[in-house]
Amino acid sequence: MRRSPAAGVGALAFGVLTFVGLIVENAPGGNYSAKDVADYVRSGHRPLVFLGVYLGALGIVGLVFLLARLRDAIADGSRARVFWGLGLSATGTIGAGYALTAAVPIAMGYGGKGVTLPPTVTFVFSESGWVIMTVGFIVLGCALLTFALGRVAVPAWVRWSTGIAGIAALASAAWFPLALVIIWAIATGIWLLVRDGAPEAAPSPA
Repeated sequence: MRRSPAAGVGALAFGVLTFVGLIVENAPGGNYSAKDVADYVRSGHRPLVFLGVYLGALGIVGLVFLLARLRDAIADGSRARVFWGLGLSATGTIGAGYALTAAVPIAMGYGGKGVTLPPTVTFVFSESGWVIMTVGFIVLGCALLTFALGRVAVPAWVRWSTGIAGIAALASAAWFPLALVIIWAIATGIWLLVRDGAPEAAPSPA
């Protein structure tokens, strides 16, 4: 029986929209720069902040569809429940981080010119959002490793690439390892779109 393409589309959405959303929003982080903060909260940049939040939210929705598909491939029911719980916790935490990074410019947009904050406070809000997102990706890494370290009804390369993505997500405090998570999501999405119409693969042994 042919499966719905929702998981494949969701995986691609998570991989592409998460990356594009972060680039578009361009929230300040890392080394403090008063100019970067001023550029972030200026009125002309606010539409891009809103767009980045929407793209990030759609990417998170896509991740839920992907996680649901991976959950169905886990042979052990108790491990599948742990995976699903970790996955949902990760999506909620990543979403909360997105929201916090965007909170100040959006508040200024809604509140008008009377809403002002010192640049350092705005930076702390934004950096706090990044930290919360990092926690979400770490929890996602735990979920992906839960998937990879056992019997799953996917090809071996999918299982091991998921494990590598899980390790990369655990190292997300350094940020650059998240590129591997994005690549994994896109590759898995393409595989799901191609493969889900064919008979399911035999479980990959632990």
